[in-house]
Amino acid sequence: METSGAGGRCPVQEQRARWERKRTCTARELLQSERRYQEQLGLVATYFVGILRAKGTLRAAERHALFGPWELIYGASQDLLPYLEGGHWGQGLESFCPHLELYTQFAANAEKSRTTLQEQLKKNKRFRRFVQLQEGRPEFGSLRLQDLLPLPLQRLQQYENLVVALAENTVPSSPDHQQLTRRWFLRQGWLLVVPPRGEPRPRMFFLFSDVLLMAKPRPPLHLLQSGTFACRALYPMAQCQLHRVFGHSGGPCGGLLSLSFPHEKLLLMCTDQEELLRWHHSLTLAISSQKN
Repeated sequence: METSGAGGRCPVQEQRARWERKRTCTARELLQSERRYQEQLGLVATYFVGILRAKGTLRAAERHALFGPWELIYGASQDLLPYLEGGHWGQGLESFCPHLELYTQFAANAEKSRTTLQEQLKKNKRFRRFVQLQEGRPEFGSLRLQDLLPLPLQRLQQYENLVVALAENTVPSSPDHQQLTRRWFLRQGWLLVVPPRGEPRPRMFFLFSDVLLMAKPRPPLHLLQSGTFACRALYPMAQCQLHRVFGHSGGPCGGLLSLSFPHEKLLLMCTDQEELLRWHHSLTLAISSQKN
């Protein structure tokens, strides 16, 4: 039975109260930031994607190269927001998980999007004039199209931080906790795969709470999918054992992470120490969420 201290306060109840305060604060931040994010997604969807389609200023292929699945990402946010407004954090975020594939597509297209914008602003006078007119609308304030295009990738990082904070401050027995720790996007980025022989090879990794996806960029001359990634391997985090080979000293030189699976072992190199620590934290979180 729980006992209180000398002042009549129960340490367990105090801890639960602290968790609840932090959870409430994080949930409020998630809701408010999602409203702002959806508003900005809507500006681009309405005043750029929709009007460009109607006017025919850009061809369909150019428009897709520039915006990727923007309108679908906007729709996913519209589906998520009512859950957050109703306080159904776990249910809403769990239902949002299938839409994470859109963010993977968007990330794979990011470089092509930047290149397309630069090229069109340089050579397409009609498009350049259109962008200037739209950016001058009062709804955009001082924001420019190039400032808004990275929004989904920035939001992904915010989702990671906020969902982790929600999960950490939710009682494990709560249904919300179980939903918050199911398949969720945690991190993406380039790492070097160190083979038994030969030179390290750069690969793009997408980490979810249940799997680690390794992808390779498609050739630049690929007719339909240039600038995107092809999945090379999928690793279940429930079967993963993680170790830092080196990179414990806190110096600036990065280090190595060893990931062992029943039938394969991955040795991943990161040249940035802070990025290495972030990957180690996210991988540890993914593994613990599966084993719990």
